[in-house]
Amino acid sequence: MNRIESVNRRYAASASLLRTGIDIFSVSDPIGARFNSAVSRLLNIARDDGSGLWNDVVGAARMLRWRLLTQPQPLQFNVEIQNGIEQLSRQVKRMRGAAANETLLDDLLVASQAITEAELIIGKVLIRSIEEVGSRACFVVAASTKAREGLRSWLSGSGVIVLTAGELERERPCLDQAYVIGPPRYFHASLVTAPITDAVSFLIPSWFGDRSIPQSVMAPYAEGAIKIVAHIFNEGEGGELGLDDPKDQDEEDFMPQIVWSNRPPVDREPSSKEVLARKVLLSGNLALWLDEGDRIRILDPSQPVGERVTHTEVSLVQKGTYLLLRKGETEHGVLYQAALGRLGSYGDAAEKTQMEWKTSLTARLVEHGYSVVERELRQNGIKTIDRIRAWTDQGLVRPRSDSDFEILLKWLGIPIHPTLEHATELRRALYQASSDVREKLEKAIAGVDLAELERDGHLALEGDTEGIRGMIATRVLAISPYTEIVPRYEARVPFEDWSGRWLG
Repeated sequence: MNRIESVNRRYAASASLLRTGIDIFSVSDPIGARFNSAVSRLLNIARDDGSGLWNDVVGAARMLRWRLLTQPQPLQFNVEIQNGIEQLSRQVKRMRGAAANETLLDDLLVASQAITEAELIIGKVLIRSIEEVGSRACFVVAASTKAREGLRSWLSGSGVIVLTAGELERERPCLDQAYVIGPPRYFHASLVTAPITDAVSFLIPSWFGDRSIPQSVMAPYAEGAIKIVAHIFNEGEGGELGLDDPKDQDEEDFMPQIVWSNRPPVDREPSSKEVLARKVLLSGNLALWLDEGDRIRILDPSQPVGERVTHTEVSLVQKGTYLLLRKGETEHGVLYQAALGRLGSYGDAAEKTQMEWKTSLTARLVEHGYSVVERELRQNGIKTIDRIRAWTDQGLVRPRSDSDFEILLKWLGIPIHPTLEHATELRRALYQASSDVREKLEKAIAGVDLAELERDGHLALEGDTEGIRGMIATRVLAISPYTEIVPRYEARVPFEDWSGRWLG
């Protein structure tokens, strides 16, 4: 299907949904409703307590609730829910004696253990629905990569396609029906406002109260905005048992989330040995301080063999991105030394001129402050003014523009020649070293099962090959909304951090 045909298909599908609406199958789930009710009470108590004592129990409970909503396969195919029950049980037992509300702890434990003895009814409804339309005429949309892997394992014998919403945008299967596992609010509006199929059905437990349909952010301001009607179909008996909808709680309170510590805003400029960075939580109980410097290496499992390893701008790193990192050191440091080695004796002269202009720029920033340096360089005609701090980093050997570099050197009082030529040669050697590592990484990745990476979120690249030793691929789970000042040597070096363990 070419692009024009694809666009026409989406217009036709959108018109169909506008005409017929979407279906929401609200499935009776008394066991899940009991657990949901216990979680609701837990959130109220934790909020009123305010001490943080309940944080781990709340995190484990939110995570299990999320998995109940998005992974309806039977428990023998559902390692994630089994693990979630075990983790919640562990946190509840740790709270014994530390919290006054033992009754709530008992209720959480009993309600979660009951899940192990229950049949996940949504799974039965999904199977029946697939059989009704035929596995070759429909596909299943999962709420996350982990949910997708669990559903694929369960449905592998049926031949039905299982995709995340992001994959759906790329692959666009030309089929009649989409079955979406999870509430509409968990998915981007384009799933229903710009659909790729004529019929969309959501499957949710009856205890989930929010049945609102996502819409475009422009819809409230646009004439003739697409507004999709939802048809609710109740499945099973027991109805709304445990459907709690207190006025002081909304669904956002129940979602797996990070509570970033309250830190005062940065009220000073970083020193020459510091950088501004955001904390990035990674799969595998890792974290990273990501500075605003040069690009970073990533892995894209969706690309064909030989094209999976690439670089991206730091500003484009987001939740779901797979970073390629080195344990205990930065990629920049390794590549820089490899580049100097390529230059041989010429490398000593190149490193010397690098040190001169970077040390001089750092001294100006320390002495006069960032705002003064920025203003003066802007007045002198430098275009890439937002990169000033990044230029002091070892891994960024020169500004991209010759003109900007020459202006900078002249402003610093450093001879343009041979500094410009040295930096250009060093940059070329750096690109070559990076390309060599990329080729080695591509070969290493071609020999591993990326299903493990997408299922677990992280993967160690084994082997002693120079250039990839100690490297890991790991998925971004969350990015801090604010920057902090951290030591320069800590930037981009992964470290152990368990803050993201309750993100599902």
